[in-house]
Amino acid sequence: MNNPFANSSNEKKLAEKSSNEKSITTVGKSNQNQAILPQLGFNNLGIKSRVILLGTVPAMLFAIILAGYAISNVFGVLNQSLSDRGRIIASQLAPAAEYGVISGNRQILQKLVQQALVNEQEVRTVLVIDSKGIVLALSGRPLAQELINRIDKDNINEFRQKNSTIFTAPITRSLVEIEDFTSPYDAERDTYKSEQPMEIGQVYVDLSNQTLQSLKQDLITKILLIGLFGLFVSVIIAWWIGRNITKPIQEIAYAVNKVGEGIFAQTITENSSGELKTLQKGFNSMSTSLKQAYDMMQEKINDATSMLRYQAQHDDLTGLINRREFEARLERSLKNVYESNAQHVFCYMDLDQFKLVNDTCGHAAGDELLKQVSTLFANRMRDRDTLARLGGDEFGLLLENCSLADADQITNAILKIVRDYRFMHDDKIFNIGVSIGIVVVNASFEGVSDIVHAADSACYSAKKAGRNQSFLFSAGDLEVTQRRIQVAAISDITDEIDDEQFMLYCQPIVPLSIHVPAQHHYEVLIRKVSADGQIILPTSFIPSAERYHLMPNIDRWVIRNTFAAYREMLDKSLEKCNYVFSINLSGTSLGDKSLLGFIREQLVIYAIPPTSICFEITETSAIVNLKNTIQLFTALRKLGCSFALDDFGSGMSSFTYLKNFEVDYLKIDGAFVKEMHTNKIDHAMVRSIHSVAEAMNIKTVAEFVENEAILKELKLIGVHYGQGMHLGSPVAIKKLIENFSQLNS
Repeated sequence: MNNPFANSSNEKKLAEKSSNEKSITTVGKSNQNQAILPQLGFNNLGIKSRVILLGTVPAMLFAIILAGYAISNVFGVLNQSLSDRGRIIASQLAPAAEYGVISGNRQILQKLVQQALVNEQEVRTVLVIDSKGIVLALSGRPLAQELINRIDKDNINEFRQKNSTIFTAPITRSLVEIEDFTSPYDAERDTYKSEQPMEIGQVYVDLSNQTLQSLKQDLITKILLIGLFGLFVSVIIAWWIGRNITKPIQEIAYAVNKVGEGIFAQTITENSSGELKTLQKGFNSMSTSLKQAYDMMQEKINDATSMLRYQAQHDDLTGLINRREFEARLERSLKNVYESNAQHVFCYMDLDQFKLVNDTCGHAAGDELLKQVSTLFANRMRDRDTLARLGGDEFGLLLENCSLADADQITNAILKIVRDYRFMHDDKIFNIGVSIGIVVVNASFEGVSDIVHAADSACYSAKKAGRNQSFLFSAGDLEVTQRRIQVAAISDITDEIDDEQFMLYCQPIVPLSIHVPAQHHYEVLIRKVSADGQIILPTSFIPSAERYHLMPNIDRWVIRNTFAAYREMLDKSLEKCNYVFSINLSGTSLGDKSLLGFIREQLVIYAIPPTSICFEITETSAIVNLKNTIQLFTALRKLGCSFALDDFGSGMSSFTYLKNFEVDYLKIDGAFVKEMHTNKIDHAMVRSIHSVAEAMNIKTVAEFVENEAILKELKLIGVHYGQGMHLGSPVAIKKLIENFSQLNS
């Protein structure tokens, strides 16, 4: 037979494994609880609550451990006693049933099993079967045949179920038969039989564990009640201890909160002993020190606040009111106009020749000039007036409650003193001027920005009229109106130009001579699209864009979109496009050192031949940026680009500067071309420019070819190309691409 304790050993291992898993689960939950404690607000508990927790939690943990240990041991003893009891009953019934099984007397066996069921309260079933599996006696609930087969097959001595345990014991034959004659063989057989008892049946005892479960539940209930009572006593003791310990600490905490609220004059009674008394003394000392430090710090903060307020309202260099503070005062003045119908005058002053001083002598000299000029202005203003530096070399003067006549006297005095002033730096002497835009601040203005724009327009008019003079703003003045239109036209232009803001046009440059190749040549022109879809000519926004340094952005947009258009034409013609596009560059872009890198980058991106691109610059821009222009010409010429010098003849030294530039085309200023058929001097100028260009192997282009008579004269002179409304009006570059596609389809 198999070892009867094998199953018990396996179940014990399974129980230990289950216990270990439960232990691991408990540890994991403990770690989770520790992580959850801060979320439950443990860190927000007061000192008294923490003392109570410190007093009760260990006691509770100890009680839980002790109770768990006690329950575990008691449950083990109860389980073992039940097991022992079942085995004893089964082992006692087995030899008692031997005779009944051998004799086949079922009545004796039935009485035996009934007596066992009556005497033992927990016994639910007693079953006796013979070696063939035939039921000889049964008392109590029948056992399922499948269950009996399973027990017999696995040779199980103790089979546990949910509510009971089945114990089995074999019935063996212990009687020895005595025969008259025995042979040696029979003796050996008898010896073997005595060593191996013969099983003649099996006893099954089903023992209920309901009483055991009730005992366990009762035990758990009693232990829990004892634990809760102990926990309650621990809480009471901990609360009483915590109350006595935490009272002085709470007083300190209350005082600390008051200090945190900014009430530094806090003291507490030193009525404790030991460490608490030391803590109370330390807090009182700290509170006194904090009060002294706070008073000193408050003084420094007040001084620093005053200094910051002054710096926020004044210019660091000149000490005058800055732009922000000036606009705030101008805002108050405008509000005063609405409320009391007062009149004020705003003067926008821009220094003349300041850039010359900066470029010649450096920024240090320019800063010194600004200081001296601000002193000159301050000496000519009234006490109630406000003088401010608005930025760079621009100043603002607010004359409060001032008539226009008085304002005129003040501005004339400023103009005179600046006109007579000489700025000296090292061995250099400079004459300085100032242009003044005057605006009467009245109810016609809606805001400060309108006043400033009006004054700026008036100042621009003063500069345009010859500088070092004043100009009074008038809302109906044509020049001021044009100026405001130009500024409004560029108000929506930013660093990132929207493709919907502009459109590209192009005008043909037509060959007039048989000595030049019949090549399609177009000058790229730009148009601005207003919010309502109207086309705005360049004359309406280019001057303001140049003044506000927006032309580099516009030029880059034109270059990028021109290259994209040419790429589209190459794609439509399978790389067979012999057009040349001329792109205008502003003077500001010529001073941009990063322009060359941008052009190279765009040539690579769109993969267009550089020989198809010609860059146009005006003669004036080239002269002002002579060094940068020559460097740009040299670098782009190496790539294959060509160049045209536009508006040639408008400068005073055109022929002198021409030899410094290696240009491919010379565009004769249209001022000489448009009347050359009727004006002999203009005719002679065109002829002379063409002669010089031919001597330098430069092709000439005549602008403003407006009629057939001009065209005829240009052909007689031998001018190579012509451009004007008579030869072709500007068309949208999209339309040009459409026509090109039709020709190549």
